[in-house]
Formats: sequence, C-alpha cells, structure tokens
Amino acid sequence: MRDDYIDRKIRKMAESERMAVPESLNTTVENILEGLKPENADSKNTDGKGANQTVRHYGFRRIVISAAACLLLASVTVTASGLYRTRMESMNHEKLETYFSGLQEADVAADSYSRPLMDSEKNRLEELRRAYQEEGYFPKRELTMLDSPEKYKKGVAFYAARSTFFLPEEEMTDEELLELIDFREKRDYSLAKITEEIEAGDYEYVKTEDSALPGDMSQESGSQQTQGVGEASAVPGADTASQEWQIAYAGEISIRCAVAAEQGLYVGGFTMEGKARVEYLAYGSGTPKKLYDDFDEDGEVYSLCTAPDGSVYAALRGLASSGAEHGRLPVIYHISQEGTLLDSFAAGDREWNIVDSMATDAQGRLYARMRMQEDGGYMRIYTAEGELIGTVADDGAYAVQGAGALGRGKDGKVYVAALAMSEVTAVDAPVTLVSVDPERLCFLPVQGNVTENAKAAQSTGTIYQWNMVAAGVSEDVDFILWGYSGVDTYRLEDAEFTRAQEVWEMPCGTEGTCAVIVPDGRILYIGATGGVQGQTAAGVDISGKDPAKTYFYYEPLK
Repeated sequence: MRDDYIDRKIRKMAESERMAVPESLNTTVENILEGLKPENADSKNTDGKGANQTVRHYGFRRIVISAAACLLLASVTVTASGLYRTRMESMNHEKLETYFSGLQEADVAADSYSRPLMDSEKNRLEELRRAYQEEGYFPKRELTMLDSPEKYKKGVAFYAARSTFFLPEEEMTDEELLELIDFREKRDYSLAKITEEIEAGDYEYVKTEDSALPGDMSQESGSQQTQGVGEASAVPGADTASQEWQIAYAGEISIRCAVAAEQGLYVGGFTMEGKARVEYLAYGSGTPKKLYDDFDEDGEVYSLCTAPDGSVYAALRGLASSGAEHGRLPVIYHISQEGTLLDSFAAGDREWNIVDSMATDAQGRLYARMRMQEDGGYMRIYTAEGELIGTVADDGAYAVQGAGALGRGKDGKVYVAALAMSEVTAVDAPVTLVSVDPERLCFLPVQGNVTENAKAAQSTGTIYQWNMVAAGVSEDVDFILWGYSGVDTYRLEDAEFTRAQEVWEMPCGTEGTCAVIVPDGRILYIGATGGVQGQTAAGVDISGKDPAKTYFYYEPLK
C-alpha cells in the first residue's frame, strides 16, 4: 500500500496545475476545532513545537462555536476534492449524530493515545491526510469501536467513553493511519455540520443525563460506594483504603486547585460572579465551608499549599479589567486555619504572571513556580513572612518552565518536576524530578549526577507536567504525577516512575483535574463532567468547571 501511495504522488506531480490548498486554512480550522489549548501550550521543545504533540484537544466540546462550523464546511466545499466531499456528505444524519454525541458525552476534554506517535508516523500522518483530502485516498475499513479497553486486540481502535485511541505497539501501516485520519475527519465534519444545524434551529441536541459519569452513579457495585450530595458513609481510615467513592460537590465555586490537610482538604477557585474563594471540606464530604474570600480584587485562586503550622497559602490570579491589554501581578495570601489573613504580598515581575504551583519545606519556606518571568527565574523562594530569598533559574541541566509541579517530600525538602535538558530531542522533552536547594539556589538531582538522574525521566507525552501531589502518608510512593496517558507514582529511593493507572482507568479526565492524597493512601480527584463560561458584572470573561457538575472521586492506588 505504501508503494501505491508513492506512485500516486508521482502521478499527481504530472497532473496539470490546479489550485493549491493554503496550509494556513487547515491550520486555522485545526486551531478552532482544537478549542482551548492546554495550560502548558507555551512550553516548547527544541524545534519550537508544543510539548504535547500527540493530543488533539476538544476543550469546547460542549460549547457550540458557529465560526468553526462555517469555516470547516467552507473548506469542504471549496478546497477539498470531490471524492472527499462526497465521502463527508454521504454520511446519513444518524451517523453525524453518533460522531457529534460522542464528542459531547465523553467525560474527558481531549483525545489521548495508548502510546506516543513515532516520528515516522507523524510525518506519514500528514502526508496521508493530504492524500485523503485532496485525492480521495481512503482506508478500506473503519477503525474498531470499543465499549471497554479490555476488548482491544490489534490495529487501531477507539474507546469513546474516554476518547482514547488504542494503537498497535509496532509502527502503524498506511491502512491503520488512514483509519485514524478517516475517523477524525468524519468527526470534525459531523461536529461542524450538527453545529450549523443547531445554530439554524434545525436540530436540538439533548445530552444523555449523566452519561459522562464513569460507572453507574445510582447504584452500588462491589466495594464502590456511590454518593450524591452530602457525605460518604464512613470517615477515611484503614477500613476505607480500598473503597471507591464518588461524591457530588454541593458548593458554588469552579474549583481550580486543592491541597490536603489533616482532617480534610482546602479547595480554591472562583464563583460565577468572578470572586475568588477558598473553601474547606472534610474528607468524604461534598458540602464545603468557606475559609476565606476577602481578596482585594476579583479573580481566582490558582494554587494552594499548606505550611508546617497548618496555615494556608493561596495564590490569586486577578481578573483584568474589560478590554485591558494586561492583567495584574499575582498576589499570594497567607491565611490561618481559622480563616484570618496573616499576610499578603505580590509575586513575580511580569504582568499576567501566574503562580502555577506552591509548596513549603519543613522550615516553613515558601516555594512558588511562576508561569512567566523576564529573567528566567521561574522558581521563587520566600520566607514565611513573604520576604524573597531568591530565585532559581533554568539551567543547562533542568528547566521548570513548561513543567514545574512542586511538592514536599517526606524528608521535608521541596521537589519539582523539571525537563531533563540533557535528554531533550526535536520531538521529546522528558520530565524528571529534582530537589530545590534554598541556600545555593539551584536544582539538585535526586540520584547520582545529572546523567544518572535523567535515566528516570518520563516522556512529556506521558506526564502532564505541572500536576503533582506529595504522597507523604504513603509508605510505597513519594509523589504522584498524572497526564494525558495516565497516572504515575514516583519513589525517591529508586528514582523511578511506575504506572499506577492508565488514562482510561481514571474516573475523570486529566485536563483541568486537581487531586490530593487522602490520609488512608487513596488519591482524590476533583473533576467535572461539564464546563461553564460567562461574564462578570464588569464584562470580564470567565470559564472553568461547572460547580453543579463537579465530583470528588476517591480512588485506591494500585
């Protein structure tokens, strides 16, 4: 089949000249259909490409965007071959609805793959996609649809509930790549076509109630305890470590971040009025109590951490005024366990900066990983009183710009997920863990030297770099990191990652999810089955998790 494709390319070169399809049009359509980019979209590999190359995003899958529909349908009728157009238009309405509902009802906001695409596959994928669109070079079959991941056998298959493509271990054939292309093209077209009908009032989409929830939320099964709004039937302890709970959130904020405490957890985010707030929930409860919301400006609590004395640090990202070119510097608030403001101070040196992650060490020093810094000092270290000790800049060995998840280890030191620069290639930037030295202001390898430490690195296609939680209560692991491909645990003693959950085994998607470790050793995910967007009274756009569709998922670690 590959030789046949090469022959077709040669014949095409001999054809009479015809109108070229601008690559910019395909790129524009792709960008619109991909929706919101991941928060590490600014993270670049050495070739300037984004770090997560194997993920196609549909962050707006539950929001109708008519511009995408108009542009995509225009590209089908104006630039595509007649065979391609006929293939798209030959789908009956039931088929269109199947693709559309699959996007709307999946419980994750992005596609994922069972393994990263090989470089050769990426190159061939683009070649074959052009042949598919321009020459009618179609697959002989459609890819296999799975109703459970355990049923995957071979070839290319798609598990719709988790938007996961299962790929063969060996390099894909042209037929398998074409099946992948065919599925994505038909899905994109269906999204645009149904969207156009909805805009015109010719079609009404009704989402299946709670279809995105993993498992059955209305019945108990085995050791799993399904809960509605309120509290679970037991307090976390030794007898609950193997149980799964799914508890509906009964609060009002779109939750952005969370941090574990002794008897419960703190969550931070914003209300639908654009007001920042920190809440407290006992473990096993979905009903919050307000801890603090007396922030000096509107915005959202973007990251949280606790100090050794039990107090809480909350990093605020303020909202820009409507039409403003720039935002404000982030402000870090230090709050007592009783909800009293102890201190506050601005962080960073660039407008629109964001404190992505925070942690404190055993001595109470505060470490903050910044999103944007003019001097490259993305790691900032403060005293407990908010005085800047110094910054740690990316060096030739490690870089936290584009990674940077922070956590305190059981030894009291602060560790950060960093790109292992010695292992960076044109298509990959592996992630490893390093400790942060607050006195020498540098990164130190967990084990051996830089080269030795880099051996424990994981691909950025596997790790969602800034999502890391300390597992200090667990005897088996020190940290947990999760990404588009699943959840990994990390042992400082061995300096190695171990896969704990595949992405299709997780109870909710990774994008936008936050998590903590419960005292009994379980991981608690906070995810939503739907998003919400709107405007504040001042006309500023806000978007995030829908509080009414937010759930707490207690999951045992393998």
